[in-house]
Amino acid sequence: MSIYSRSYMRQDPASFNRRDWAIKVIIITLTVVFLLQNISRHWLGSTFIEQNFSLDLIHLSQGWIHTLVTYGFLHSTSQALPWHLIFNCLMLYWFGKELETRVGSERFLEILLFSIFTGGVIWSCVHFLTGQYTGVLGASAGVFGIMYIFCRYRWNSPMSFLFIPIQFTGQQLLWVLLGFQAFFLLFAEIPGTAGAATAYSAHLGGMLGAFVYERKLMGISTLTDFFRRLTAGQATMEMPKWTKRAEAAKSRTGKRFKVNTTDRPAMKKEVDRILDKINSNGFGALTDEEKKLLDNAKDLL
Repeated sequence: MSIYSRSYMRQDPASFNRRDWAIKVIIITLTVVFLLQNISRHWLGSTFIEQNFSLDLIHLSQGWIHTLVTYGFLHSTSQALPWHLIFNCLMLYWFGKELETRVGSERFLEILLFSIFTGGVIWSCVHFLTGQYTGVLGASAGVFGIMYIFCRYRWNSPMSFLFIPIQFTGQQLLWVLLGFQAFFLLFAEIPGTAGAATAYSAHLGGMLGAFVYERKLMGISTLTDFFRRLTAGQATMEMPKWTKRAEAAKSRTGKRFKVNTTDRPAMKKEVDRILDKINSNGFGALTDEEKKLLDNAKDLL
């Protein structure tokens, strides 16, 4: 059987039957919260929602830990204009639609929330160190986390946008995003010249959270699945199969497992391990050695 007939090389038929719901629920939730913000502010003359759920250092120091997540569901209501909300929703849809199909709705939502949380933590650290006691709100940290994972899945794949007449890979797009955010963090946000307009530190924090999630959490069950199995008495956090095989090989040899390319059974076992790793963490998680072995296996198996 050719490796190109394996599941990771083709679309999973079950994915066409799965109904993705995360992006729809997130956009609806953000829109409803935005409407409630406007009703409260412009009809009732109250900023209760922003005061209690946006992120700022004063409330955080008083133990308002929930604001590290809830700030990501609020958006600017200045003059009741929805541009802040619309931009985040468009980015979420453009970059998230394909990603949700790849990883599933539960994991997609988990990545978004984790990125919002880490974005809030990094923003708080930066503003504590610089002594800027402004506030922050918006889903941008979560959106940048989604964009990071999208770039990782499209690491070497050429793509283009309608408004950009050039092709680029996910790797190139990621470096551009990191470069812009780091530049404006260093020369706009930290010096205070940007005011509270854009939280570049939160964007970078969201991407950092997505990086941590990809490296440490992508290969295990989602929290939703864990709690689902917990209620059924079957909760176990199992690592992916490829990590078990790699650890077993390392314990036997004391070093990285080397495959004899003339030994077809050994080659097949190693290819299966690599395919498990791709299914768990994506093609971008492979080492150069593993990619080379996979290319060799294409001809030998």
